[in-house]
Formats: sequence, C-alpha cells, structure tokens
Amino acid sequence: MEIGIALVFVGAAITAVLGFAGSAIGMGFAGQAAAGVVGEKPNLFGKMLLMQALPGSQGIYGLVGAFLILSFSGVLGATEALSISTTVGMQYLFAGLPIGIAGLVSGIYQGIVAASGISLIAKDESNMGRAIVLSVMVETWAIFGVLISFILLISIV
Repeated sequence: MEIGIALVFVGAAITAVLGFAGSAIGMGFAGQAAAGVVGEKPNLFGKMLLMQALPGSQGIYGLVGAFLILSFSGVLGATEALSISTTVGMQYLFAGLPIGIAGLVSGIYQGIVAASGISLIAKDESNMGRAIVLSVMVETWAIFGVLISFILLISIV
C-alpha cells in the first residue's frame, strides 16, 4: 500500500515541478527581452514587468494541481496512515500530467510570445493590449490542462 501513497506524492511533485519549470523558462525569455527594453526606455519598466509576469501563471496552476492531488487523495491533512492502492496512486499521478505538461509547454511558449510582445511595446506603447492578448492566447492551453486534470481527479474511484 505504500506504493500507492508514493505515487500520489510523485504525481503532485511532477505536476508542480513541470508548471514551475514552464513558468521559470517563459519568464526568463520575457525577462531577457524586457531587460533590453528597460535599458533603453526605463519608463517602460512597469509594462515590461507585467509582460514578464504573464508566463508565471502556469507555476500557479502546477501548485494548485499538486494541492488538489494531495487533497483529493486524502494525504493532505491525514491524521492516520492511509491505504491507497497502486492502481489508485497511478490514477492520481496520471491525473496531474495534463496540468504539468500543459503548464511546461505553454509557459515556455507564452514567454516567447511575451518576449515578442515586449518588442512590439518598445516600438509603440499603444500596442500593450495587443501584446497581452497575444501572450494570453497561449495560456488557454494551460487552462484546458487544469480542466482535464480536475475532471480526471473527480473521476477517480
């Protein structure tokens, strides 16, 4: 029965780490672009910071996913030893993959789009709204990953 609980922890960890990695990489791409712009136009710092922050949401989704896995499995807040079968543990592990993988990939690509948006804003500040919309479009897939993971979690028997 210990394997089932270990699989729950692995699922929660993978979900969180993939979301965190996607956010960190994406924010790194956007931050590099923003640093170049701020060096030339320091007055754009606030706008650049917002664009850099956009890919950070995937890390939040990964954190929420890990919390949901631990909560739904009963591990979070358990006051006595739990018994989770290997099969159920695998279900929790697999339920977190949509959030984790979608967060990794969309976080990276949202950062790339945000970096391009930063260049767009540097040329003309009135393009801020357009740059945000273009970047947020990529995040749609992370949100779908959250939705699928949630559906999987509530379906575990």
